[in-house]
Amino acid sequence: MESEKTVGSVLVVGAGIAGIQASLDLADSGYKVHLLESSPAIGGTMAQLDKTFPTNDCSMCILSPKVVECARHLNVDLMTWSELESVEGEAGNFRVRIRHKPRFVNADRCTGCSECTQVCPIQVPNKFDENMAPRKAI
Repeated sequence: MESEKTVGSVLVVGAGIAGIQASLDLADSGYKVHLLESSPAIGGTMAQLDKTFPTNDCSMCILSPKVVECARHLNVDLMTWSELESVEGEAGNFRVRIRHKPRFVNADRCTGCSECTQVCPIQVPNKFDENMAPRKAI
């Protein structure tokens, strides 16, 4: 994908809890942040956990507010289902090439209602559940 040059912006690779927090810290400091995630959603492994060590806090109680804040932050550009293909340049002046994977869903028209999952005839292993249960392909 070729896009315009964004001076003073930052690319954070990986939208797990650390990438989300780094993006929020940078965005709150005034930087334009491009948050890149190879999976369809942000949150990483922490979203799969019940409790966190060593405090035994609820992982979603920590993660959910950060996910919402990150998605709504004006200085954060989320790029999910995308991968970093190349990096060129030097410190302070990088040029990156990012590959956006096809979603096969028109994201501009999707409302998140999940009605498409009810009529989708194909089931695939659910990677979020470590392939222990099926999910609809949509």
